[in-house]
Amino acid sequence: MRIALILPVAAAAALALLAADTSPDWGGDVQLRAMADELTRSKTLQLNKLEKPYFVQYASEDTEGFSVAAALGGVTQVAHFHRRTPLVEIRVGDYNFDNTNFLYTVQAPAGLLPTDDDYGVMRTVLWRASDVSYKLALTEIAQKRNAQREVAEPDKTPDLTPVKPVQVIEPIQKFAIDDKAWMSSVREASARFASHPDVMTSHIAMNAHGLTYRLVNSEGTIVRVPQSWAELEIRASAKGSEGRRVWNQYFVAGLDVSDFPHGTALSHLADTLASQTDQLQKAPLAEDYTGPVLFEKEAAAEMMAEVLTDAIVRHRKPVAPSNANGPAAQWQESVWATRVGSKVTPDWITIFDDPLARSFKGTKLAGYYTIDDEGVPAQRVSIVEAGAFRGFLMSREPVRDTDRSNGHGRLPGGFGEHLATIGNLFVQAGNTVSEAQLKARLIEKVKSAGLKYGLIIRRMDFPSTSTLEDLQGQARQAQKSGFTRTLSEPLLVYRVWPDGREELVRGLRFQEFSAKDLRDVAAAGNEPYVLNYINNGHSFNRTDGRAAIVPSSVICPSLLFESVELSRADNEGSLPPLVPAPALVAEQ
Repeated sequence: MRIALILPVAAAAALALLAADTSPDWGGDVQLRAMADELTRSKTLQLNKLEKPYFVQYASEDTEGFSVAAALGGVTQVAHFHRRTPLVEIRVGDYNFDNTNFLYTVQAPAGLLPTDDDYGVMRTVLWRASDVSYKLALTEIAQKRNAQREVAEPDKTPDLTPVKPVQVIEPIQKFAIDDKAWMSSVREASARFASHPDVMTSHIAMNAHGLTYRLVNSEGTIVRVPQSWAELEIRASAKGSEGRRVWNQYFVAGLDVSDFPHGTALSHLADTLASQTDQLQKAPLAEDYTGPVLFEKEAAAEMMAEVLTDAIVRHRKPVAPSNANGPAAQWQESVWATRVGSKVTPDWITIFDDPLARSFKGTKLAGYYTIDDEGVPAQRVSIVEAGAFRGFLMSREPVRDTDRSNGHGRLPGGFGEHLATIGNLFVQAGNTVSEAQLKARLIEKVKSAGLKYGLIIRRMDFPSTSTLEDLQGQARQAQKSGFTRTLSEPLLVYRVWPDGREELVRGLRFQEFSAKDLRDVAAAGNEPYVLNYINNGHSFNRTDGRAAIVPSSVICPSLLFESVELSRADNEGSLPPLVPAPALVAEQ
């Protein structure tokens, strides 16, 4: 159980607290002591009478973990690990104008801290990283000033929001896991795919991380909080008769691996996913479709997680030289950037983010936290009220017309800033109906539009397990149609005929789709679904190759849309295997 003590501290008191000569014992926390002592010295850095740092921050991610993966009853990977990753941030200039928010601002690598609590080595690692970061900051601010002179009307928005310093010191949670039990559970569940010869690839993995986050900065903030998380994934793929890949997946994330299905429950999930993949492999290819679509429970929450990740966060376009090519030239603003106060959903929809909510109707929420990675206490944020957009999730990076953090800076962003990220996102509907009534309304809309059938989507590819080939196909299709925003592919899609019959189909992709389309929600269900997932801070949340990640939750009911456009995927098929797979079941 987390118990946080949050106390504002005066700047003078903070300076005294962090002084190297009078540094307290920190309860035996060698990392905090080393970080605080080296911070005091780094505030005095100066090169050739150039600017001293106005802001210095050290953070550390102290992670112990265990991971296991298996396929077809054989364990393919087992790992125990412990690493301590320092994060060093040094800014020169002032809160209004510093070296960040510039096209060429980079995060200098800081190496790793020792895991054996060697105070001297810890300070040496921080000293070396601070020296590199400070020199980079001097170069960056000089280049930024030159680039700013080329702009006729430069943006005067400050680069960092001042905040009251706080102290949040929580107990360190010892990482413990029954690794042998999880190895057995994952191995046995993965073996269930052996009796499904049409499933070509399958994989089950569990990753658990016990993380302690520490932070000290020159404003006086001191933080030590647990940030543990875990993820369980099941994946499977097959090939249709024409050679096109079909795939299916199941993900669950949380703060404690003890909440995950294991043993018989995990094997049952593997059976379900394998059977669904078999059905997908035999399902007919879908046709292009425009008409009403019902996103049921899981798919609705996945869709909202994807479209709102970018819509409710504002990113600043970095300062860049006039002849520069790079991210600044292709900058894509939130679709709700200019919609504050305007209608963005039906007036019976309310959306808010509440990181302080621990659970919802008995289900623990993965997005619970008390303080963000910038040392700002978490706050509930109203996003949509009665259909009108009220505001964004914010880190300490100001944007035009909004200069206050609301405690959502949870991930490293681009150009030296922190990225505001979803905690626990609640989508609430005032006018709800049962799941059966939602399907009936879908059929009514199909009939009134003179369509042959409607569509129900029950699972999205979110987080995405698309291959490079799949992604290239999506990019070609988007380029051909001329749109820039869409959704990940739907995995479980069903035609719904006027008589209520359902038919699984495959091979569909969304055309243009974004948060703008939330105005077309026609009805909502009365059974909210809790989606706990691992969030990379971007709408396209691909599982492979993720770097910085945090757990998040979306709580959302089923949603019926008036009209959504989907088209058949244009992926080319490949030849099936030349010989059948080995008879695994017989050999056992």
